[in-house]
Amino acid sequence: MKKIATLAMIAGVAAVMLAPVHAGAESAQLRITGTIVPAACRPAFAGGGVVDYGTMPASSLNPTAQTTLAEKSTQLTLTCEAPALFAFKVVDERAATTVTSLETIPGYSPVMKFGLGAADGKNIGAYSMQITKSTPDQGATKLLLSGDNGASWLNANGGLVGDGGTIFAFAGSATGTVPAAHTSITADLRVVTAIDKGSNLPLTQKIALDGLSTFEVVYL
Repeated sequence: MKKIATLAMIAGVAAVMLAPVHAGAESAQLRITGTIVPAACRPAFAGGGVVDYGTMPASSLNPTAQTTLAEKSTQLTLTCEAPALFAFKVVDERAATTVTSLETIPGYSPVMKFGLGAADGKNIGAYSMQITKSTPDQGATKLLLSGDNGASWLNANGGLVGDGGTIFAFAGSATGTVPAAHTSITADLRVVTAIDKGSNLPLTQKIALDGLSTFEVVYL
């Protein structure tokens, strides 16, 4: 019994000594990461992005019909670090307060009108914007719009909608039909504002116009 036990132990040691040494090879992995992004484009308005109508006496408002204020203008500049294919969209941050029945720019539909805020629960009015001229860093351009996120493009004819569902881009020539890459674009923006009839507003208190629209760059 003792020899058998001794032999068994020796056989076990021999098995260990004769086992192959390549079992359980180790490894390490190298992962390559990073993100390629388009050249950053930044929108900016002249004058800090404020269209100021100043102080208006309540008595200057028509009590039975809308009051159309004097037209204003400003400039939107879109500047990129390098030539980039981009568009922009406009979101009306006061959309719930738009008085869509007012006439701003003739022919403009309700979706092309933006809200002016409210006073004492009464919506103040509406305003519309129109790009009247676009100047690229070189050559000529034309404003285009797409209602299907860039799948197809149409002439914009200056209209800007306020629901963010339409994007706008600039062609590579005055007759172009698709967007082109640009380093910078300067757009002249016409603003037409209408105040609701005085009888609909709380004219015994101070009323502040509070229109706000966001212009957001979209990369194509």
